[in-house]
Amino acid sequence: MLIKNGNVILFEENDVKVKKVDLKIKGELIEKIAENIEPENEEKVIDATNKVVMPGLINTHAHIAMSIFRGTFEGYNLYTWLSQKIWPREDKLTEEDVYRASLLSILEMISTGTTCVNDHYFISKSIRKALEESKMRAVITRVLMDNDGEEASNKRIEEFEELYLSRDEKNSLITYTISPHSLYTCSDKVLEKARELAIKYQLPIHTHFLESINEIEDIKRLHGDSAAKVLKKYFEGIHTILAHGVKIQEEDIGILKTMDCGIVHNPISNFRLGCKIADITKYMREGITVGLGTDGQGSGNNLDMFEAMKVAALAPGGIHENEERINSKDIIKMATIQGAKILGLEDKIGSIEEGKQADIILVDIETNLDNIKIIPNNDIISNLVYNTEGRSVETTIVNGEILMEKRKIKYLNTEKIIHNFLIQ
Repeated sequence: MLIKNGNVILFEENDVKVKKVDLKIKGELIEKIAENIEPENEEKVIDATNKVVMPGLINTHAHIAMSIFRGTFEGYNLYTWLSQKIWPREDKLTEEDVYRASLLSILEMISTGTTCVNDHYFISKSIRKALEESKMRAVITRVLMDNDGEEASNKRIEEFEELYLSRDEKNSLITYTISPHSLYTCSDKVLEKARELAIKYQLPIHTHFLESINEIEDIKRLHGDSAAKVLKKYFEGIHTILAHGVKIQEEDIGILKTMDCGIVHNPISNFRLGCKIADITKYMREGITVGLGTDGQGSGNNLDMFEAMKVAALAPGGIHENEERINSKDIIKMATIQGAKILGLEDKIGSIEEGKQADIILVDIETNLDNIKIIPNNDIISNLVYNTEGRSVETTIVNGEILMEKRKIKYLNTEKIIHNFLIQ
């Protein structure tokens, strides 16, 4: 495949640049980046005139099947929302429920420019089935916890191992994490088991971390120490993905800097659940890798990473008054290469580079009424962050294969998936 005439987002010398270059894709990989590449034996040539060609967006924390909870249970704090509203209903979900809800979310992600997602859920074989049908890239798991008893906990551990051992080892699009739900829902025994599994299978840890104010004291009561010290005790030496990180304090930062970890910022979910907001400007200044996530639609509303980028860019202005803050280039990197680094996939995806996997999206910037918010397009990068919506994504490519072209989804039955959720 050859992509010509586009405005290509490239990362050069720690900067984000827009260049008029062509991309030659051979199989799964980006083979060549140069000006005026002439077509040779390509099966397909894409004219990207009036398009931005950029790395596919990486959603580093989501709950894929939670599309079923979109628009529900507004006005609750995190603990009430989970214990009284979400968990009781999740207990009733069937494999078919999760499969159908996952298809809807995958459709939403492909159509809004996400090419890789890091999931944190259960009934995971149904999620994997939907992902395999879509050919989207994902990191999946089976969440572990024991706040409801040892028997349930042991079953979850068995389900994870069954999920992992039944994987298709030839499918490089789907990888795995070990995922204790959080430090406040997992005993020392479960955290130790999570560590053992991570070492046994050489997988990263993915967990919720200091999302709300209540966790600080709850973790101390359960584990006898601060959250960061508990984290270090169990997961030092293991690559760890920390979702949220809203309530991280100065002493926590000092500990996290000694670990192999990154923080996933979920600004919309945190605002909706009244958790306040993570100070990602501080984290990034301290050298901690920060990626971007949407969380599930029950709290994050949708999986549109462009919306998440806009909110993530604006929110630090509510923390840092008249101070230097992160900018649109930082946000672009959070949603792409920084997300890849958090998932341990930076050598494969997250940027447009020769030799990397071709996970690429084309965003429409043509001068017309549909794009009125970006006219005049004085700064393409700024407009991508502040004035672009996911529906502006025209084409989505994963692993060198087109999953959506000109807003037409290739492998999924769009009408059938949507029809399953029509309200009668």
